[in-house]
Amino acid sequence: WLFELSNVSSPSIKLLVDDPIVVNPGEAITLVCVTTGGEPAPSLTWVRSFGTLPEKTVLNGGTLTIPAITSDDAGTYSCIANNNVGNPAKKSTNIIVRALKKGRFWITPDPYHKDDNIQIGREVKISCQVEAVPSEELTFSWFKNGRPLRSSERMVITQTDPDVSPGTTNLDIIDLKFTDFGTYTCVASLKGGGISDISIDVNISSSTGSTIGDKRNILSSSKTLPLENRCGFSKEWKLHEV
Repeated sequence: WLFELSNVSSPSIKLLVDDPIVVNPGEAITLVCVTTGGEPAPSLTWVRSFGTLPEKTVLNGGTLTIPAITSDDAGTYSCIANNNVGNPAKKSTNIIVRALKKGRFWITPDPYHKDDNIQIGREVKISCQVEAVPSEELTFSWFKNGRPLRSSERMVITQTDPDVSPGTTNLDIIDLKFTDFGTYTCVASLKGGGISDISIDVNISSSTGSTIGDKRNILSSSKTLPLENRCGFSKEWKLHEV
C-alpha cells in the first residue's frame, strides 16, 4: 500500500490594527485581517462578541469597514480563519467610541457638622460627575464667573475622588465667605478631542437658582436654595431630564 501525505497545516492570521482602537463618533473605521499561514488557504470571517455586525458593515475578504461609527457599534470584533485543519485561528480587537454624557452635580454641606445647611464660615463641597468613554481621557476644569479656578488652600479641587463613582471632580470651598457667591462652572472634556464638552453651572447666592446643561442641551435642572439663618442654604434640588 502506498500512502500519499498531503501538505496541510492549520491556519494563522494577524490583524493590521491597534488594540484597542479609540475613535470619535461619525468616523469610518477599517479593520484588516490577513492570512499568515494555512494549507489549504483558510476562509476569513468577522464576528462581534455581543450581537451581530452592524447592518452598515462593509466586508471585503478580510477587511471590515464601519462607516459613520456610533457608540452602539462599540465592542470586540474578531477575525476567524478556518480551513478545517486543526483549530480555527482567532484574533480580536476592541473598538471604543468616545462619549460624554449624563452630567450632574450635587452639593455636600460641611461633613464635620451634622446639620444639612450650607453656612458662612463652614466648608461646602460642590461635586460634578459625568459618564466618559474612555474614562482615562476625562479631564475637568473649574471656573468662577467665567474665570479659571486653580486649587488653593481655601479652594481645593480634586480631579478624581476614590470615595465616589468614577468620572467625578470636587470643589471644596473652605471657610465659605460672602465673596464666594457667584456662578461655578465645571467643564468636562476628553483629551482626544472631537467630542463636545459638557458644562455644568452651579449658582450660589443669597437667592440661588442653578441650571445644568451641556452644549447639546441634553440635560437641564433647577435648584432653589432658600436663605436660612441669614446665611445658610438648604440642600434640596430637583433634576429634570428633557
